[in-house]
Amino acid sequence: MSAGEHGPVAVEECPLVFDCQGSELLGMVHRPARHAGRGMLCVVAGGPQYRGGVARGQVDMARTLSAQGVPVMRFDYRGIGDSEGSFRGYPHVEPDLRAAIAAFQRAVPGLDEIVLWGGCDAASAIMINAWKFPQVVGMAVGNPWVHSEELGDQAAVAHYRRRLLDKAFWLKVARLQYDPREALGTLARNLRSRVARKLGGGAQAGGPAAAAQDDPSLSPLLRMRLGLERFKGDVLLIISGRSLQSKEFDELLAVDAPWQRAVQAPRSLQRRDLPEADHSFSSVATRDMLAPAVLEWLRAIPHATR
Repeated sequence: MSAGEHGPVAVEECPLVFDCQGSELLGMVHRPARHAGRGMLCVVAGGPQYRGGVARGQVDMARTLSAQGVPVMRFDYRGIGDSEGSFRGYPHVEPDLRAAIAAFQRAVPGLDEIVLWGGCDAASAIMINAWKFPQVVGMAVGNPWVHSEELGDQAAVAHYRRRLLDKAFWLKVARLQYDPREALGTLARNLRSRVARKLGGGAQAGGPAAAAQDDPSLSPLLRMRLGLERFKGDVLLIISGRSLQSKEFDELLAVDAPWQRAVQAPRSLQRRDLPEADHSFSSVATRDMLAPAVLEWLRAIPHATR
């Protein structure tokens, strides 16, 4: 039985500073009094976010899991929050992740397995990089960022199709309360894309065949797919029902054969749908479902190195 299964354990919250290629990064470790050798590194999305997460979601996740005996670390990338340096974007955070993993293991004696958690472009960064770290046995990713104009249009078209069956939509049309110009523009772009794919021989989104190593010159979307193909651990995919980006991800899986193969590559892939959740899992009700789902999955992963 894992640490914490008999009830909450005492947790020490410890700030730490560590080096990443000459820049000082700041993190916070939630260290329970006892643990089973596996912890979680929270990866924050880029832009205006920092190690607290949207609506302090990373803090809530860390405190919930650590109280159940799972060590957790949150940290700021270079150039975000309280860390030094310049943020180069989620496709370029491998050094930050590598430094954070090492700092986490130094801060928590006996920690030999790590799972990575993040949403949006943090999920994308995890999918690009998780396979590179032997300590990482699992990734929990929410609403991975795969946006392109074409995928956005495909997701929107699917949305418009559903609305055609909605009585309220037709009442708006009848009352002249709906402007169809945006929808018509989306449908026109989607039609042009379909024609272009057919004329181009039906090439799948995703690009060239897998290279032996990660190539930063490739598109982030292709690097995500190749990273998922190379990852042989366990994956938890959490999808929000009220996120256009999650619909784009589902559209990608529906139309792209290489991605369909990629999701079969890990040792296991579980999917958890949260129909009422928004893109960043910002509501209290969503977070009350999210952390237990992650904890249940994390405890079920077989220990690989013990």
